[in-house]
Amino acid sequence: MHATFINQFYSGGLQYAINCVVVASILQLHSVVIHINEGSFDAASGTSTSTTTTQERAATLAKSRINDALSLLTTLLSNDLASKCKTNLLSVQASLAQSGQYLDNGRIQDAREQLNVVVNLLNSCLNSIARPQDDISATTLVNLRETIRRVSSSVSTAEELLEIAQPPKMNLLGTPNATANNNNVKSNSSGNVVTNPKLAKSDFVITSLSNMTTIQASSPTMPTFIADYCGDHATVQSNSAIIRMDQSCGAKLHSTKKFSSGVFSARIRTSVKGTGVINNFYLSSNDQGSDVIGFDFLGNFPNRVLTSYAVNGNAGGNQQLFVLSYDTSVDFHSYTIKWDNESIVWLADDTILRILYKSNASLGFPKKAASIFCHTWDASSVGDGSYAGKVNWTFGPFRSYFTDITAYSPLVSGSWKAPMLASAAALSIVPVPMRPLAIDYCFSNVAVAANDLSIMFDQAGCGGRFRSITTYPSGTFTSRVKCAAGDTSGLLSSFYLSSLEGSKVQDEIDFEWLGKDKSSVQTNYYVNGVGNHEVQVPLGFDCSQAYHTYTIIYNFEQIQWLVDGRTVRIVTKTKEAMLNNPYPVKPVYVYASVWNASSINNGGWSGKWHGTNLPYTVFFSDMRIKSP
Repeated sequence: MHATFINQFYSGGLQYAINCVVVASILQLHSVVIHINEGSFDAASGTSTSTTTTQERAATLAKSRINDALSLLTTLLSNDLASKCKTNLLSVQASLAQSGQYLDNGRIQDAREQLNVVVNLLNSCLNSIARPQDDISATTLVNLRETIRRVSSSVSTAEELLEIAQPPKMNLLGTPNATANNNNVKSNSSGNVVTNPKLAKSDFVITSLSNMTTIQASSPTMPTFIADYCGDHATVQSNSAIIRMDQSCGAKLHSTKKFSSGVFSARIRTSVKGTGVINNFYLSSNDQGSDVIGFDFLGNFPNRVLTSYAVNGNAGGNQQLFVLSYDTSVDFHSYTIKWDNESIVWLADDTILRILYKSNASLGFPKKAASIFCHTWDASSVGDGSYAGKVNWTFGPFRSYFTDITAYSPLVSGSWKAPMLASAAALSIVPVPMRPLAIDYCFSNVAVAANDLSIMFDQAGCGGRFRSITTYPSGTFTSRVKCAAGDTSGLLSSFYLSSLEGSKVQDEIDFEWLGKDKSSVQTNYYVNGVGNHEVQVPLGFDCSQAYHTYTIIYNFEQIQWLVDGRTVRIVTKTKEAMLNNPYPVKPVYVYASVWNASSINNGGWSGKWHGTNLPYTVFFSDMRIKSP
């Protein structure tokens, strides 16, 4: 389903876009550049109208959201939950109250500044409770985090409303007479206005771009953008764009210039409470059978981003989903695509999420010249809402923000240097929870909440797999695991290390729970793709009844497997050398997976498949990684 959707979306075949153009035609909206200054421009009548009522309404709603946050905070401070970051939360309370007072006095900018202080304090509080606490239960800690996130959500909504209540002054890039009478208008003397002759409401330009620290180049390219549809739903100031989506449409913008290589970046903040809304930042050749490289933000998972690419319109199996350490709707974060004739790199805030090498691209590699796209649209109908959820218009209209859009192209050899990976030797401890992490398949079956993750095996026969985004040369790898309950014969659940899943020469070290026997766990390891080192370890308990702690210690001298702190197996490099057996030496990713293994040995390994208690869910909690 995902592949079909990607192909339809990137080829421009979504009926939604067509519907928006039809709506625009019915409304007889002219093809003009419209930007908010002190008022708004009525495209149908060609007259300026006051937005005072709208701005006052936005300020009132913002005050309501601030009061919501204060109410949540008061409840939180009244119990012991808040003790872990009480000083910060008291400061948050004071700043929220001050912001509300500023609003009452009409000092909107001062109110916004106080909300910025609140966001920083809340983020600091969340960071301070990211790890498990010895004196507080896991459930209590999760409740604390979720309450703080609810406060953050209210504050974020208030910030958006204040941007409406006092919008930044925008440079008017065109006038009704300058464009409405000539659908073939080219750039004016400053290069600011370009009109798409094919579609209405298509005048859009980014007038300046910011520099990227990772590029050693004289200056960035400054592309001009046009709107494919609903251009009146997009506003721009300098290098910042806001796309507004209401029940009539969102908007899609693309650069008039195409690029054959480069580094392309934008700071993006997605729509608040945007279930059903998809935001895209991507490159596309925009032809029949497009080559595409992109970031997709799915509204029902605001802490996730989907990376994808397509070659000649074929995107099948080319998507990877990543769980981030933040909510993409709360603040701005940087997203970057580096693309040349050797590789594609996707980054979030200078963290490499994914690298695709041309030599490993079995389905082909994007090579067509491509435009830059920014797109916000309603995906409620995709998979009947199963893909991104269904829009709740109570929270609309929805606004998506794209700023600091940069393009360095062509990419000169040696001009771009990748940031240091998080698994560098200088890093001694990876913070819990493990973020970002990648979900390799069956994206919706992997649930993530604070320190807790789970993988569901569903009625459709789909399980799931997640992994770290970086490799570790050695270390101590721990997770609390609770196996699936019920008749799980044939099911295979794993917590393991691998140099690369799917490689024919992978090194791998495993804990594997065979569905036919919940009272034991299998340990195993592979070297250059060869295993046959299985040892079944009795547990003395039913692994589905409660969480238990499983640890793998891996270094250049030995491998240890531990259950609840008790060593259950040791393999040493010295002893294996004496037996002429190879020993794993490759850096490893951290993996967990759940799948149907009943076909192996005709059910002789994990058991014959029964499937009488579907769906099955395996729980993973408090993953810790210490390396080296």
